[in-house]
Order: sequence, then structure tokens, then C-alpha cells
Amino acid sequence: MSEIDVAAPRRKPSRASGLDLARALTEVSQDRLSGALMVTGEPGGSFHLRRGALVEVASPGAPGVETLLLRSGRVSEADWASVTRSCAADGRVGAALITQELVGSAELQLMCVMAALDGALAVGMGRINDFAFDRDAHTCRLAAPDGIEPEWLVEEAGRRIRVLGVLAQSLSPFRSRLARTSAGSAWLANTAAGERREILLRANGRRSVRDIAFLLGRSLYAVTVEVSRLMGEGLLETVASADAQSPAAAHPPPDPVGGRPVQTQLPHRLPGASGITGVLPLRPVADCWRPPPALLAEDRALGGNR
Repeated sequence: MSEIDVAAPRRKPSRASGLDLARALTEVSQDRLSGALMVTGEPGGSFHLRRGALVEVASPGAPGVETLLLRSGRVSEADWASVTRSCAADGRVGAALITQELVGSAELQLMCVMAALDGALAVGMGRINDFAFDRDAHTCRLAAPDGIEPEWLVEEAGRRIRVLGVLAQSLSPFRSRLARTSAGSAWLANTAAGERREILLRANGRRSVRDIAFLLGRSLYAVTVEVSRLMGEGLLETVASADAQSPAAAHPPPDPVGGRPVQTQLPHRLPGASGITGVLPLRPVADCWRPPPALLAEDRALGGNR
């Protein structure tokens, strides 16, 4: 093992980097450990492993598997409630969904991979304060049936972060509030159903990319890319919010480690880069974020259940 020993729960005395986290994740995978790598920061997250394979990545900064399944309509809320009541304690929600033929194994694996990538994306683009590996944290909300290779996840998350760095330089998926432009409203009035229309419908000046991703049950990455394109076409714009950053905080110095190989790290930006850090309340570990009831009610009134 390298100088980063993750064999027992630990906390780093100073702020960690994406490179530190990626090394730790690689080590627990190579040692075929089971447990969870808990990341504190903004938004923070958790990487759950079983015998070295990733089975879940969760972050309050991105939709989890539950949201992807429920909001997309793949699983009804009644069926979900029934399954979780019967087996949530032992973490076999996924197996129960498959057994009851509510979702196929391959489809569930895909949903888990999408959620894991989004979770890693949120952690990697945010601020990493420290992390600890907990061997006793064996339970997770919904495990990927076939597991996920950690090194692949790190590489793919890095690629996506670089893409967003090019497409969304002035957009924070968490802080920026989106509104239609006059051109966007005119385009909306003459456009048939589709993902772009659904995004424009929900861009009311109060919602972020993350809010819209949760409401649509879509990947944070996919929605951020589409929003960037809509902004480039002049159909969407960001609006100032009450907690907007100062110009100095919004444009920090470049990341000094940005040129390191993607295979060895979850790409890491200094606090404030791209307006993403410092946007969520600090949590000791990841929680499952869900849209507040008022937001869901407003979306249903808009026709969000169709």
C-alpha cells in the first residue's frame, strides 16, 4: 500500500485532494476490502465496496438510484414503498426489485452505474475536506448487481468533469438558477414533447440543474450537458440568486494539479472553481437528497408526472 493507509477508519488532518481520494479508493479495491469510503466536504459522498468492487456511490449533490427509478416511472412509488418496507434493513432492495420483476437485472445495473458516475462527479467537482474508510459500514441503499470497477469509474468521472469544464464554464449545477430567455419561451411554445422541452418548462428562475435532474429522474451529467447547449443557443440563462458568490470567489486561480493523468485521480478543483464548491451545507457523510415536497407539488401541477 502507498503512504495513504486505509486499512482502518481514519481522518486526514488537512484538506484532502481528489488524488488522495482516488488512491485510497484504488487501494481498498486492490485489497478486496468491504466497507465504505466516507467523504466529507461540499457536497461530499460515500463509496461503498464489497470485496473490492464498488456497489454504490451516493452524494447529496446528484440523483441516486431511487430517484432515477421513481421519477422516470420505471418503478411506482407504491411498489418501491412495499419493497423497502420488507427488506431495507438488510440492503437487499435491488434483489427484491429484480425478484418481483419490477426491474430487470441489466436495467438496474445500468441505473446503478449512472448514479455512481453522477455521485463521483459531484464529489470530484466539489470540495473534499477529508475521508475515512469504515470497514463496519456494510450496508448501502441499493447495490449494483454486478458491481462497478473503481478504476473505470475514476477515469470516466474525470472525462466527464473535463467535458463539463469546457461546456459549462459559467454554470454551477448546484448554485446557478436557470430561466428561459424570450427566445426560449418562443421556442417552447412551438416545440413538441421531448427532453429539451421538459428542461425549459422547469427553468423558472428558481431551479438549478440539480433540481431539474431530480425532477426528471435524469442523470445530473446529461442534464448539465443539455442545459449548456440550451444556454449556448440563447434559450436559457442563469439568473442571480441571493447567495451568489462575489466575483473574486467565483474566479479562483487555476487548479495546480489539473494536468495529472485521469487514471490516477478523481479530478479536483480548488474551492470555488466553476462556482460549484461551497454550495451545499457541510455534511459529515452523504445523505440522500430528495426534492422538497413543495418543489414536487409545483412540478406535478406543471404536468411533471407525464
